[in-house]
Amino acid sequence: MIKIPLSIGSQLEIHTIKKVSLKGVTLIDGLCFMNSIANDLVSVMDSPSFPPIAMVYDGIANFPARIYANEDLKVAFLISELNLDQSFYYFVSITILRWAKENGCELVISAGTVLEDTSTGSQKVHAADSLYGVASTKRARDRIRNTEIIRDLPTGSVSGIPALMLNEGMIRNFDVIVLLGKTIQDTSEYGTAASVSEAIMKLVPGLSCDTRSLLTKAKTYEQDLRRVRSERKDSAINLYR
Repeated sequence: MIKIPLSIGSQLEIHTIKKVSLKGVTLIDGLCFMNSIANDLVSVMDSPSFPPIAMVYDGIANFPARIYANEDLKVAFLISELNLDQSFYYFVSITILRWAKENGCELVISAGTVLEDTSTGSQKVHAADSLYGVASTKRARDRIRNTEIIRDLPTGSVSGIPALMLNEGMIRNFDVIVLLGKTIQDTSEYGTAASVSEAIMKLVPGLSCDTRSLLTKAKTYEQDLRRVRSERKDSAINLYR
């Protein structure tokens, strides 16, 4: 990840790489579905405050913040390897929402986590009642409820860029959904990613994601963590014998 000291007055732009029809498209802020379907690079996000760096994949250089789209499935993905300074969150969220609305997108979906202090195992993290949804409009809230697997967040707060996109969506009467998955302290986030991915598949028919692989990675991570803790405990006991 790249730490960027961005200033409040920085200019931020989204440049078109390939013209496609984005009317009725759902823009997803995330990476899980990228390897499951064919996508075209349609836009890149740029700013003078971004570092002088190019991301290289399969020998081809590209911007560290990009938007891909699949016209047939009416879906687009915002992908970024940037770790933005908080002072830039507002400009990023405004730019994303304006781009989505100007290009005829129907919905923006982002995600966050709710941290739980007590470890109850990976199955609990992936349980249906571990996923909450927050909407910018009543229309978006109805979409959440129609999935039957996402619970309304009755009270609470959302932070970061997802929060700002919710606020901007409310002002502009534009549908934004933020999914909040419970993450158990000291466990992998792959289980949460699987829950969020399943919810997105309910919100956007036609999408597919290998959630089984995500859950396998979560289980492996947690087994490794327990093994490391056990080894540390044994080491501490031997030390004081």
